[in-house]
Amino acid sequence: MHPWYAFARGLAHVFLKTTCGITYEGREHVRPYAKGGLLIVSNHLSFLDPPMVACVMEREIHFLARKTLFKKNGFGWLISSLNSIPVDQEKPDMNGLRIIIKRLKEGHAVLLFPEGARSLDGTLQAGAPGAGLVAAKAGVPILPVRIFGSYEVLPRGQDGEKVKFRRHPLRVAIGQPYLPDFASIKGKEGYDALSREMMAKIAEIS
Repeated sequence: MHPWYAFARGLAHVFLKTTCGITYEGREHVRPYAKGGLLIVSNHLSFLDPPMVACVMEREIHFLARKTLFKKNGFGWLISSLNSIPVDQEKPDMNGLRIIIKRLKEGHAVLLFPEGARSLDGTLQAGAPGAGLVAAKAGVPILPVRIFGSYEVLPRGQDGEKVKFRRHPLRVAIGQPYLPDFASIKGKEGYDALSREMMAKIAEIS
C-alpha cells in the first residue's frame, strides 16, 4: 500500500470511528484476494461510501468519480492522487469503462457501485448494465460489500437541498467473493443479468 494512500485511509478511519463508531465485518473473506484483479461492488448511499469501503479493505483500491469533481482544484488533485478514475455520468463513457477494465486486468482492486448513483431514499436500487459489462470484460472475482448507516449520516440532497452531517452508527460488511461463468454472458441481456446478480449478492449481506 502506497504511504500516501495508507495515510489518507488512516485519517478516514479515525474520523469515521470517532464520529460514528464505524465497524467492519467479513475481512476474512477478502484476505485470500490480497493480490490480483478484484471487482468490489457495493450499494451506494452517500459520499461517505468510498472512504468507508477503503477502510474495510486491507489492500489499496481504485475508485470511480464523476469527472466534474476533478475540476474542483485541490479536491480534483486529492482524488486523483487516491486512485480515482474520472467517468461521465451524463452519457455512456466507454473510455472510462476501458480504463476500469484495464486496471482490473492489471491486477488492481476497483470499487464499483452497480446502482450508478447514490440512493435517494436509502434503499437498494437496480443495477445498471454497465456494471455487468465491466465485470464480464475484466473476468476477475467479484466481491460484494454492503454499507449500513451512511444514508443516515450524510444522505443525498434532492433539488439542490443542503444536508448536514449527522452522527449515526456506520457498518461495512463484506460478503463472499464469487466468480461468475463469464463465458455464458453475452450482450446487453447478459450484462443486465450479471448486474442484477451483483445487487442480489449485496442484498444478501446483513
